[in-house]
Amino acid sequence: MTNEEIVRTACRVIWSEGDIARTPEFYAEDFQVHASPFGPSWGSGAGGVKELAAMLREAFPDYNETIEDLIAAGDRVVVRLTIRGTHKGRLPFAAATGKSVEIADTSIFRLQDGKIAEQWALTDQFTLLVQLGLLEPPNQSTSAS
Repeated sequence: MTNEEIVRTACRVIWSEGDIARTPEFYAEDFQVHASPFGPSWGSGAGGVKELAAMLREAFPDYNETIEDLIAAGDRVVVRLTIRGTHKGRLPFAAATGKSVEIADTSIFRLQDGKIAEQWALTDQFTLLVQLGLLEPPNQSTSAS
């Protein structure tokens, strides 16, 4: 598989279909992530990816990723995607709300030896918290006081 195919397949199999047991096929054992410290913990290595995927599937049983754009060059793949799901299970910071979410994510993947070795992830956590009702959106008023 090409690097693009590896990332596309991992997004589909692990994240959208929830086949977490297949994580080692796509993620290097010493996988490293660079993500916001305010998001969920990725743990360490491929095992950490499995733990995060399991937690997300429990919280959002219908969790789904749609790739909107993908650019591949050399050992890097950049993906802009939309994440959707219904919050039916517990998150570390909130009980189930039953609310549906749709948020953006942009990730840069570095591949090595046919596996995802590193990822830089930027997920719209602000919109997630607003959609879950855990944070008030900023005042959208445009009228002068």
